[in-house]
Amino acid sequence: MRILRMAAAAAVGLLALGACGNEQGTALFIGGERITETTVDGYVDESVERWGDPDQELYTYDLSGNRNSVVLIMIFSELGHAVGLDPVPGDDGLQTLINEYNTYTGEFFEQAEPRELTQAEMEAAVAAAATNENLANASLEDLQQLAGYTDDLNEYVEEYDISVNPRYGKLDLGPLPSVFPVEVPQR
Repeated sequence: MRILRMAAAAAVGLLALGACGNEQGTALFIGGERITETTVDGYVDESVERWGDPDQELYTYDLSGNRNSVVLIMIFSELGHAVGLDPVPGDDGLQTLINEYNTYTGEFFEQAEPRELTQAEMEAAVAAAATNENLANASLEDLQQLAGYTDDLNEYVEEYDISVNPRYGKLDLGPLPSVFPVEVPQR
């Protein structure tokens, strides 16, 4: 009986510890802001309404790609707001978020300071270029700009304490994850 009580106490302790890092119903955190799963799901529903196959039954539709895309778009939108980039006009719907994503990723890229590639990054870029035509055609200057850009993104992830609910799986903000990873922690 004593062992059962100790096991129960340990289980309760583990549950309490796990609950500290994750709030029920939260999709992601960024800069102290909490974005709910309901908000993400609303944008996912909007994406299916706008771009989904109208002939496909919704219950057979795999929404995981839509969820990941919406979370990625929302991270860049919220990050742009957090660092003080100019708002993008719109109706506050999904299309506005997409416009912000496109605008803010471009601004982050342009603001980045290029840097030299490490030997490991150069080797990874050469390996990835074998199957990626765009990368195969990229100049060294392009890769150096990408390196600086992903360095900045990694710093933003840490500085703004960006994290995502494990429901959305592994998420990488970088345009070339096999060479320049920018992983978003899960919590």
